[in-house]
Amino acid sequence: MKIFRLFGLIIFTILAFNLQAGKGKIRFVETDVDLKADGSAVVAYTIQWQVTQGEFHGFYFSGNDRLRIEAFADNCYAVDSKNKEYKLDISKVNEDMYDIVLAKGQGIASGTVTYVFYFATNFAEAGYVNTTTNNEGKALVYFNWSPVQWDEADDQEHYTLRILLPDTTTTLYKNIREKVYADSIIMTEPWVNEKFKIDFQKGPNNRLLALFHKENPGNRYSMQVQFYMPAAWFQTDELAKYVSSENYENNESFDSTYDNGPYFEELKQLDNKKLLKGIVALFVVFIIIFIFKQRSLLNARKGLDEISWENLDWTPPQLELSTFQKKGKICKDLTPLEVAFYLGIPIKNIVSAMLKVFINEGYFKVVRANPLKVEKIKEPDASLLNEYDKKLFAALSDDGEFSQDELENLMNFAVQNIREKAWDADVEATKEYYKNAMYEWAQNKNAQNPEEKIPEDAETPYMWYNWYRYRMPYFTHHYLDNNPYDMAPNIPINTDHIIISHIETDLPLNLNVCHNACHNACHSACHSACHSACHSACHSACHSACVSGGSH
Repeated sequence: MKIFRLFGLIIFTILAFNLQAGKGKIRFVETDVDLKADGSAVVAYTIQWQVTQGEFHGFYFSGNDRLRIEAFADNCYAVDSKNKEYKLDISKVNEDMYDIVLAKGQGIASGTVTYVFYFATNFAEAGYVNTTTNNEGKALVYFNWSPVQWDEADDQEHYTLRILLPDTTTTLYKNIREKVYADSIIMTEPWVNEKFKIDFQKGPNNRLLALFHKENPGNRYSMQVQFYMPAAWFQTDELAKYVSSENYENNESFDSTYDNGPYFEELKQLDNKKLLKGIVALFVVFIIIFIFKQRSLLNARKGLDEISWENLDWTPPQLELSTFQKKGKICKDLTPLEVAFYLGIPIKNIVSAMLKVFINEGYFKVVRANPLKVEKIKEPDASLLNEYDKKLFAALSDDGEFSQDELENLMNFAVQNIREKAWDADVEATKEYYKNAMYEWAQNKNAQNPEEKIPEDAETPYMWYNWYRYRMPYFTHHYLDNNPYDMAPNIPINTDHIIISHIETDLPLNLNVCHNACHNACHSACHSACHSACHSACHSACHSACVSGGSH
C-alpha cells in the first residue's frame, strides 16, 4: 500500500509540475542575415511566442548544423505584449543547443513575448557561401542555407528570411526589383521561386536586401534558399580559404535558367489604387499607435543595454565597453576579488586562490584532491568576512564540495557587482590602474621585508594572489604560496562557455513602435499591400531532427 501511495505521490507531483511549466506556441519567426564580403555574417532571430500555459520563460535554440556561433550579442532582449522589455540569459546546453530565457528568472503568464537575439558567425567557413560558375563560365557566389526549423509552430503566421548583401550599386536605381530581374543580377533556383514570395529592396547603408517570405509555413518548416550573385561583390580570395574537396555539396556549376518567381507576377497584377489605399491606411494606424505608445516604449528601453561581457559562463568576463565607456574614467572601488574577474583571471584560479588562503590560515583542510573535497576545521569571525568569503564558506560548510550552482552563484554575484560599479569605466585605463597599484604595493612590501621577495611584475600570474592575500583581514601567516592555483584543475566547473560581446551590424534590430504596430495590428494588411515588411528562419531538411523550440 505504501508503494502505491508513493507512486501516486510521484505521479501527482509530475502532473502538478507540468501544469505549472510554461508553454507557448510560435506566432512568427523572422531571420536577418548581415552578409559581409568575406563570408562572415551576423545572424539575428526575431521570434514571437504566444503564452499558452503556466509562466513562460524561454526556449531551446538548436539545429544550426555547420554554422558555428562565434559570439552572442551583449544586447539581446525580449518585449512582451505590454511593451515591457527584458534582458536575456543565454546558456549552453550542449554543442549545438542553447537555452534562451528571460533574465533573472522572470516569466510571462499571458499574452505574447517577442525575443530578439543575434550572433556572429561565418557562412564561408560553414560552406553556405562560396564561389561557383554557371554554364557559360561566369564567376558567381552561391548562397545556400536554411535557418533553424522550429517546433511548436503549427499556427505560425509567417516565416521570413531577409539577407543584407554586400552590394551597394544596385540600390542606386529607382526600381531596384525590376533592375534585379531584368539584368539577372541575382539568380534563384526554380524551386525557391515556387516556395516563397521574393522581393529585393534598398536596405540599411544603401545595401541590397533580398527577402524571402512564407505565410502559414507549418511546424518544422524548412526555409532553405539557394541563389547566385556576382562574384565581384565578394572578397573571393577570403572565400577561397574555406573551399575543400569534402566541403560542400553546393558549389557546383549550375544551369542559369532563371524564373522571375511568383512574387514578380503578383506585382505586375497589383492594382495601384488598392496599394495606395493600403499604404495610407497603414500610415494612419501607425501614427495613432505611435502617439499612444511612444512614451511607454521610451521608458521601457531605459536601462536595456548593459555592459558587454566576453566569456560570460565559466571563463571570466572580458570587458568590452565600446558602447558606454568614458575614456580615461577609472573605477577605483573594485574589491580585490572583483579585480581578478576584471583582469581576466580564470575563475578556476580565482576559486583555488580563495580556498588556498583559508587552507593556509587553518580554516579548511583538504580531504580529497580529485574530485576536490575539504573539511572545515574552524569557524572564522563572520564580521571579518566579505560577501564573497561568506558564499565560499556557505558552499563548503555542508559537504565540503563545490557544486555547479554554488560556483555559478559566486560568479554571477561578482559579475553583477562589477557591472554596477564599472559600467562606464575605461577598461584599459582601469586595468592599468590596478596593475600599477599591485606593482607599487609589491615594491613597498619588498622594501619593508626583503626576505619575502614578492614578484614585482604585475603581469605574473601570482602578483594578484599575493596582493589579494595581504588584503584579507584574517591573514596572519606571512609566507608566500608558490602555487596558489594548483587546485584549479579539480574545481568542478564546466569549462564550456558562451561568448557574449558587442557585435557591429547594419541590421535594424530594435523592436520599435512601428515594428510592434505592424506585427500586432496590421501585419497581414501590410503584406497584402506590398510584401515588403519582413524576414525569417529555419534549418536544412537533412537535419530535421535538430530543431529549435521546447518552450518552458
